[in-house]
Amino acid sequence: MSEQQPESVRQAWRDVVDTARRSAADGLVVGTSGNVSARVGDLVLVTPSGVPYDRLGPDDAVGVDLEGDQVLGDLGPTSELPLHLAVYRSTDAAAVVHTHAVHATAVSTLVAEVPLLHYAAAILGGPVRTAAYARYGTPELADAML
Repeated sequence: MSEQQPESVRQAWRDVVDTARRSAADGLVVGTSGNVSARVGDLVLVTPSGVPYDRLGPDDAVGVDLEGDQVLGDLGPTSELPLHLAVYRSTDAAAVVHTHAVHATAVSTLVAEVPLLHYAAAILGGPVRTAAYARYGTPELADAML
């Protein structure tokens, strides 16, 4: 990433990369499944499509505006960009972490929401909703997720 980018953007990209790598190390994603993004103003930094997280560096930054138009980087954004943008357009979220944790994925096929079973989960503010199946990367998945 160019030194011309504001420090807030450079730091947000470092945070995206660190979070993506931790997701892989913790077994929440396998290979290039899952994706991470962070919002800085009207810029959304998002993991690129098809790049293993352990190989991401400063020059791999991908940025889009809230309409999904790429404004930063040469690599293509994650195929789940519609999901990330739906969150940013409808909430004040500063980041999105989309994983494919095996157990969470399995549970999500069985229940409409996952109840909070531990007091530490109270920070989430309530049960974790699941989304009905929709093909990845589609507006239908983004709508189901909201």
